[in-house]
Amino acid sequence: MTQSRSPSKLRVASAQAVVFAAVGLLLFWLFAITGAELRARGIETGFGFLFEPARTAIANAPFTFTPGVNSNALALLAGGLNTLKISALVIVLATLLGLGLGLGRLSRNRLLRGVCLGYIELVRNVPVLIHISLCYAVALSLPGPRETEPFLGALITNRGFFLPYPAPDMLWLGSALTGLLAALAVARWRRHGGRWHPGALVFVLLTLAAMALPWLVLGRAPDMVTPAVAGFRVNGGWSLSPELIAIVAALTLYTATFLGEIIRGAIQSVPRGQWEATEALALPLRTVRRSVIYPQAIRVALPALSNEYIGVIKNSSLAVVIGYQEIVGIGNTVLFDTGQAVEVMAVLAAFFVAVSLAFSALMNFLNTRTAWATRT
Repeated sequence: MTQSRSPSKLRVASAQAVVFAAVGLLLFWLFAITGAELRARGIETGFGFLFEPARTAIANAPFTFTPGVNSNALALLAGGLNTLKISALVIVLATLLGLGLGLGRLSRNRLLRGVCLGYIELVRNVPVLIHISLCYAVALSLPGPRETEPFLGALITNRGFFLPYPAPDMLWLGSALTGLLAALAVARWRRHGGRWHPGALVFVLLTLAAMALPWLVLGRAPDMVTPAVAGFRVNGGWSLSPELIAIVAALTLYTATFLGEIIRGAIQSVPRGQWEATEALALPLRTVRRSVIYPQAIRVALPALSNEYIGVIKNSSLAVVIGYQEIVGIGNTVLFDTGQAVEVMAVLAAFFVAVSLAFSALMNFLNTRTAWATRT
């Protein structure tokens, strides 16, 4: 049996190697022809432009970027980090919203089921580009900094969201350590047979209470850096640009509809016998969902979720339509500044291929770890 499988695997690997070699030779041939045609027209080719100084500033660079000093490669790196930032935010937020939609579609409450179904059908049947344009228009229609009143220390304006953040203070470190110790203590209590088993919400509340203990002992509130309006500007606070808010909100609202349907289908795919077995054992519904239904649903949903997450990474390039400078937007700027169209497009394609393959490998690893054991 093993000997018959080995030649088959060898043939498959050989066929894949031949196909990859053929595709590689075709791409090399196309690039060679394109390079020869460009050189014949007096257009320089190559990737030397990456080390030339960038000519255009980056408004939302994740690090200090100076045009005329920093290189085009550093500009593209800033765009790549912005792309990853958008993707990470959307994946987390869309997963949470999609989980709520999926569970809402399975609710016994007819009104809740109808609301979730209506939202999914309305949002997912509208092109994502319209969602982006609509969210951006809403963000720009917010009042200006001078017309906005602070809400819990935050300013929500048409120039972005400005949020307070903790001031540098060693007491925050003590608070974090206290919360960590409390979380570890509760986890140890549960592992070693403690009778009281707090739920997730109680666990989080206990951790937050432990983190607040140092401030209560000292009798003072935590120091925060809050935003303040100064003329036409807002100083202080953590700022989120309208473009970032619009693209994250639009992709989150759109992607969550697909994730919700995937989660709903995965939960419904669990055999009815599993529910009947837990009812026969008179297990609490919370235990049934957490220990029986959800682990099986995750195994079913993970491959489809992986495809949607990779789609989020690629859809992040649509931020270029509202002027957010992710890697495609910065790549277009570099293209116009240098004229190296083929090379810039090759860099952008290589970035998305590398990120997508890396994320796919991670999800495949998780899928393998959660897959059902099979007989060999």
